[in-house]
Amino acid sequence: MGNESGGVGARVRIARRSAGLTQRQLADQLGVESITVSRWERGVTSPSIPRLKRIAEVTDTTVSDLVRAPDAQTTHGAELAALREELAETRQLVDRIARAVERLGQTQPSSSPVSVAQEI
Repeated sequence: MGNESGGVGARVRIARRSAGLTQRQLADQLGVESITVSRWERGVTSPSIPRLKRIAEVTDTTVSDLVRAPDAQTTHGAELAALREELAETRQLVDRIARAVERLGQTQPSSSPVSVAQEI
């Protein structure tokens, strides 16, 4: 079977972790072995619909959230947010480098390049 990115197993894992449960704790509440939860999360096997209902109850989510792939808009929104964050970090770095270069141009010959590099 294999656990493709974002499969049921991955969503079970996310729900379990969000609920603050270990595999053992979830297994105990479901009346199964922890290896069974591990197999679900790795995509080796899949939980039955009745079991998915119980997982949803225990993890305070819905069966739909466990079986439905996130929509493209949500996925793209998350990717866009990550790119914006990365862009902001890059801008900060570029600004710091520009200020350091500007100070290098203003420094007197006796100034040490190491002190400017330490400011970056």
